[in-house]
Amino acid sequence: MNGSIRTLGASCKHTSPSVWLRICIRLLSRLVNAFRLAGLHKHVRNVRRSRQVLRAIRGFSEPGMAGRCFSYLRKVDALVFEEVVMSALEDAGALVLRSRRYSGDGGVDGVVWTPTHGWIAVQVKRYSGHIDLQHVLAFAHAIRRGNFDGGMLVHTGRSGGAVREAMRESRIALISGEQLRRLMFERQLEW
Repeated sequence: MNGSIRTLGASCKHTSPSVWLRICIRLLSRLVNAFRLAGLHKHVRNVRRSRQVLRAIRGFSEPGMAGRCFSYLRKVDALVFEEVVMSALEDAGALVLRSRRYSGDGGVDGVVWTPTHGWIAVQVKRYSGHIDLQHVLAFAHAIRRGNFDGGMLVHTGRSGGAVREAMRESRIALISGEQLRRLMFERQLEW
């Protein structure tokens, strides 16, 4: 037993403070959400399913796994997909406040906090085609109304020039394609 404590202590010396901070934030996020979602059985079930989905897609290893991952995610229930994104954000070290409502949430599917970006509203869309510009504009309005530091639109579809321009003007970061793949597989949040 004493040897295992020394081994643990030795390995802790080689772990960067940022890794420990991410672990602490992830644990805090899970604890906070356990209390926030207590009694909301559908939410709890969807969070559990989201972690199963993440384990499944993180098991993809063959060439073309990113395409297979997006195809898989587009077939997942929309509410479970929201929770998949929130779980992936937790894994990346963000403090996540999951929404307690799936409808009537004011266009905000969850809120995350990171030390570098502050409080960010998150909207998740499981698109197979192009993003609807009206959805982006409504989300921008929700960000202003909620007085958030910014927004994050996470989606599996495509975005055009008009949508990207609206996002720049509204402090909305787009997480899709390669950034979404890194979030899901490598637990990296970049924007």
